[in-house]
Amino acid sequence: MAALGIGLPYLQQLPLEVYRGGIVDFVEVTPEVLCRERRGGTLELLPDRLKRAQDVCGALPIVVHGVELSIGSAHSCNTAYLEMLDRFQTLWPFQWHSEHLIFQTIGQDAHTLNIGVPMPMPATVEAVQLVAGRSAAIKQRYGVPFLLENTAHYLPELPSDPEIGDDVGLMNAICEQGDCLQLLDLHNVWCNAVNHHRDPFAMIDHMRLDRVGEFHVAGGSWQEGFWMDAHDSRVPEQVWELLEYTLPRTPQAGGVVFEVLEEHVPGIGADLIVNELARARGIWNRCRSS
Repeated sequence: MAALGIGLPYLQQLPLEVYRGGIVDFVEVTPEVLCRERRGGTLELLPDRLKRAQDVCGALPIVVHGVELSIGSAHSCNTAYLEMLDRFQTLWPFQWHSEHLIFQTIGQDAHTLNIGVPMPMPATVEAVQLVAGRSAAIKQRYGVPFLLENTAHYLPELPSDPEIGDDVGLMNAICEQGDCLQLLDLHNVWCNAVNHHRDPFAMIDHMRLDRVGEFHVAGGSWQEGFWMDAHDSRVPEQVWELLEYTLPRTPQAGGVVFEVLEEHVPGIGADLIVNELARARGIWNRCRSS
């Protein structure tokens, strides 16, 4: 993994200076936002959206962070997404590619029924075999590292096999068998710790940290008794503590991304985003220079 540094998603509402002034080292692009879905489920890249994103990001390296692959769907992952990404890579090469360890479609093909919310995978041998095989194929398809993101979930219990254990064991096994890396979302770790009464540092200690290729940090908010992975606020102090604790133990980590959703940019504001990026850079520099 190339050590890129501090990243930010491509956000259309931010001033150009955020991407051009040395504040970020790379940009995380979700290609679906540059597409429209046509009849039959095909994702078509829109040239004007793509050009604007390239103009905004300038010469910065990019990584891809997809949201519609549904790699854990039993019937198939979303082949329309992969076909779109084939085209995207020829137009805008990326350093690595990441997706969420979830499923969100059910049926006979990837577009039969979208269940409307990403669902966590069970910690079973069958799930490991399914996702590991697909991960290895995706890595070979694009010739760059493929990463899977640990997710926040709000279910009190998930099915599991004793040899896998829990969501941490699931990710460890998939990364090992699928020859892929983990996108370690520390805010998701914090969400699960708060909502399911777990120790986040113990969760980190059980992870294959040598397989971590990227970090996400983000903010959230309370909703109906749950701490939500909303990407709508500054990073909680406890998440920064997790980054300080974990980053020095991840030799392959290529960068830290502060996640914000486009719809929350006006409420958060550019100044807060720049301040959070500066804090991430301070931690990155300390941990990488020690």
